[in-house]
Order: sequence, then C-alpha cells, then structure tokens
Amino acid sequence: MMKTRFIYSAMGLIFSGCLLFQACQKEYIRIEPELPENPFNNDQVDGGVDTVHIDSSSFLGLQTYIFSTTCAVPGCHDGTFEPDFRTLQSSYNTLVYAPVIKNDDDDTFTYRVVPGDTALSWLHERITTDDPVLGRMPLYDTLYPEEREAITQWILDGAEDIFGNSPMLPDFQPNTYGYICYVNDTTGERLDTNRADFIFPVILPQSSNVQFWFGLSDVNAAGEFELPSDIVEKYVRISQDYYQETDYTEIELELEPDLDPFYGPVFYDPEVTIPYWHHMTINTDDFEVGKLYFMRVYMRDNAHAYATEIPDNSQIYIQYYFTFRIE
Repeated sequence: MMKTRFIYSAMGLIFSGCLLFQACQKEYIRIEPELPENPFNNDQVDGGVDTVHIDSSSFLGLQTYIFSTTCAVPGCHDGTFEPDFRTLQSSYNTLVYAPVIKNDDDDTFTYRVVPGDTALSWLHERITTDDPVLGRMPLYDTLYPEEREAITQWILDGAEDIFGNSPMLPDFQPNTYGYICYVNDTTGERLDTNRADFIFPVILPQSSNVQFWFGLSDVNAAGEFELPSDIVEKYVRISQDYYQETDYTEIELELEPDLDPFYGPVFYDPEVTIPYWHHMTINTDDFEVGKLYFMRVYMRDNAHAYATEIPDNSQIYIQYYFTFRIE
C-alpha cells in the first residue's frame, strides 16, 4: 500500500508541476509588419506592363524599325563596315558628321548626315538615288516611301539624338607645330638647334634677350586654316616645376602686326620654311643659371571654352622638348 501511495504522490507532483509550468508561460502574439504601398501595382495589367510606344520619326524609331532590322544584316552594316547599325550609339556616331569614305564621282559629300540639310547628307542620297551604278540602299531590300520620308524628316529636323539634342559640327582645338628661338631677334644666332637631342633642353646664354617664335595653328571642321587672330587667348607659362602647379611665370604671346608673319625654318628641318605669327622675348637674367625650366603653351579660340595646353602631363617627351637651361 505504501508503494502505491508513493506512485500516486509522485504523479500528483508531476501533474502539479505541469500546471505550474503552463501557468508561467507567456502568450506571444505574432505581429505582421505593415509593408509600404507598391507604387507600381496600379501600373500592372494582368501581370504585365504598359506598352511603350516609340515615335517612328525619332532616331530611336529609325533604329528600332529600320536600321537594326533592314540594314544591320549579316555581311552588311552589322559592324563589317560603316555605317555600323548594330546599336543606337554606333548608328548615330557613324552617321551624323561621320566622314564619307565611298563618295560619288564629283566628291559631293563630306559627311553621311549633315543636320538640317538632305542635299549634303550622303545617307539621303543613298536611299533616294536612281543611279544604277551606285545603287539605292539597301541593295538587297527596299524601303517603303514612309520609311524614306521618316529618315528625310529626321535629317531636316536637325538629326536629333535620342535625347532631342542636335549635334554641332566638331571644331578642332588650336595646336602648335613647335618653336624656334634666337638671341635678341631673328637676326641673331639661332639657339634651338644647340640641344643634344629632341628630349634635351635648349641652352640659353646668360645676360641675354632671347626671342621665342611659336608655330600656333587653328583648323576648322572643314580642314581649313583659321586666321592667327582667331586665337583669342595665347600665353606661355615657365616654371621649374614639371607640373607647373605653382611658381610659374606667365608671358602673353605677341601677334605680328598686320598678320605679317616671320618665315623661319621648321624646328626639325632648317631647309623647310613656315610662317610664325606669335612670339615672346625673355631676359635670361630673370632665371637661375643651371636650372631646368619647363614651358607650356596655352591657346584658345572662340569655339572652345578652355585653352589647349601643350604639352600636357601625359606627354613626357614633349615636356622635355619644351625646356631650356641657362649656362
């Protein structure tokens, strides 16, 4: 009997403990976070998105409906040769103000597309010509009249890019074709020929005036030389610092009056004579004897906001060509 009572007592303790454990447990409630509203939910229709309609007269439309499907075919304008109609960028960059490689017999055209002018646009000529020898493009397909009209209208509207910008004809930055220098003036001894090699400095005499003549040139997009007076900003900086960040002397270049140039030898060949319009004169007493000095030429025309710097930091051998030392 005692054993039985012990078992009952033990079971009672276990049962009481379970009740006590259950009574001590906390009730946890799961709270779902409130998600922000999806702004795109209302844009979806049956799990899809609205169709984007492309203006067929825009360049994006021309590329989508004409160039990429009719012209960028294997063996043609698929990157094999220009114009390259594989992508939007390659199409635009090889059309607008891109130089013509295969011209007509009269060399009528300079660029494949000239914004606003179909008569000067080689692309327009190729899609409208009736010349049986030249052949109308595309050679193995045809464009519908509406497609030719879309290309024509795009050219007349300024050949805008996909952002609606009309390009400008590129204009070359001013450049220099070297310099020559003399003691006092051009009647004195020529000094730039006394360097040991192209990358060695010119040796200038002490207590002397030295005249430097710089060959500055400016060419427009048509390859024609501009007047020297079109270079509106022109000066030279001289410093012992290779990078010329501080401690430089800045000298304005003078332009020969009445645009009457000095015809002197080209820097690399005394037998070849070329015109020089811009010059400066320095006194060698203003510089330390035995020190290496770097020169940089700055030029700007009205077509550019910033001056061209020659040489820049990447042109090491040109850097040393534009140097002198006083001895």
